[in-house]
Amino acid sequence: MTQDPFSMTRRRFVAASALMGGSALAAGGLPGLARAMDPLRFAFWPWGSEIVEGNAKAFREEMGLPLELAPIPGDYAAVLETKLAGGAPLDMFYAQRGQASRWHAAGWIRPINDMPGLDEIKDQMFPGIVADARAMNGDYLGLTYYNGGPMCMFRNEEVLDKAGFGGTGNPDDYPKTWDEVADQARAIKKKGIVEHPMLINMYNAWTGLPWGLISQGFSEGETFVDADLKATFGPDTPLAKVLADWKQWWDEELVPHAVLSWSSTEASSSWMKGLHAFHTNMDYNSFNYNDPEKSRIAAYNCQNPVMPGTTNDTVLVGHALLAMSTRERSDAELEAAWELVKFYGYKNKAGEFAVHKKWVEKANLPVPFPAIYDDPEVKAAIMKWMYEPYAEESYGWLFAGRRRAMAPNMLKAPWYQEWDAAMHDMIADELLQSGSMTPKEVVVALRENWDRLYDKYM
Repeated sequence: MTQDPFSMTRRRFVAASALMGGSALAAGGLPGLARAMDPLRFAFWPWGSEIVEGNAKAFREEMGLPLELAPIPGDYAAVLETKLAGGAPLDMFYAQRGQASRWHAAGWIRPINDMPGLDEIKDQMFPGIVADARAMNGDYLGLTYYNGGPMCMFRNEEVLDKAGFGGTGNPDDYPKTWDEVADQARAIKKKGIVEHPMLINMYNAWTGLPWGLISQGFSEGETFVDADLKATFGPDTPLAKVLADWKQWWDEELVPHAVLSWSSTEASSSWMKGLHAFHTNMDYNSFNYNDPEKSRIAAYNCQNPVMPGTTNDTVLVGHALLAMSTRERSDAELEAAWELVKFYGYKNKAGEFAVHKKWVEKANLPVPFPAIYDDPEVKAAIMKWMYEPYAEESYGWLFAGRRRAMAPNMLKAPWYQEWDAAMHDMIADELLQSGSMTPKEVVVALRENWDRLYDKYM
């Protein structure tokens, strides 16, 4: 894959978030293979490492196969890309959806189309997740670690009650548009309750401003590209409104200006200190925000019934895959690697969704198999992170958003991350901070860059 001169001018390239039954494999079966093969190697970002390590122990015991873990802290995507390009002996690795598109195009992801039992696995998944795991050429890129969305709008009911905008059990009593949210934020700021009522997902990472833009775009009816990855956005589409709103909120200081330099941890910390009224982030973050050991507003954090906007649509911006590398393997070694992918992305030897259940119980992560949510232990775990006065209603709003969440086709473009990184800097620098570009000028420039990359890659 050739490098694009335009994309190399950006400050941040693929900046990472600090974040997420065996078969007879060879003559002699699993034990015989285990004695003959090198350990399988699994590269991952070290969030929830205790779960990853516990699952590795269970895999070794159940499957009788050797496994080495290769955690990559810090700049996960850039470090892993270097390893893949250098032919590092990895078997499985995490890949967010945009990363997977790039790495598949580069020839570093082995599609799982031909792996045994895939059709049975797909039949048990949410259809939208199955579709999103496919590349543009039809290749399946891997099984799902977690669905990565959707984005929602959290509410600080302590602040909102003081301003007269507190929630009820009736979804019609909550703001449905961004104009309503902004009007309430202005009233809160004017009363001096908090200085920056709106904490929009603009922090400095590929999970920050880019995901915030995509999710708010979808909530306004902006889907960005068509099924063939051709751009549909322009100066007269909803994206221009999103950027105009961001600039207006920025100039009115409804949004804290420091957010552009914050990490995801710093942004979440600011929210949990009770310094804002509204906050956009992935819906599963209730596991932090409603934890009294972590959050000052644990008793007040609630989820808006819908993502504000013209359409109230939500989007799966962070679909994370368990991908298999293209390193050379024997047939038996390939089957061993597939057993690893299935163990972490499907069921254990006993036929249980053991790994995904742990992620739900730890952090309310959206997972690809609806059957998991029939487990009463799973619901009990999620319920403890709901806003207590309206816990059942909040639980319903959470899953209503997840059911309607769409997968953005733009993340399937091999050039998405190149476009994304340049987009981040243009919005942060030229639009918000310096004001040297208008919202419509930014949209035009982003469209020109997408079209140029489309012509280059397609």
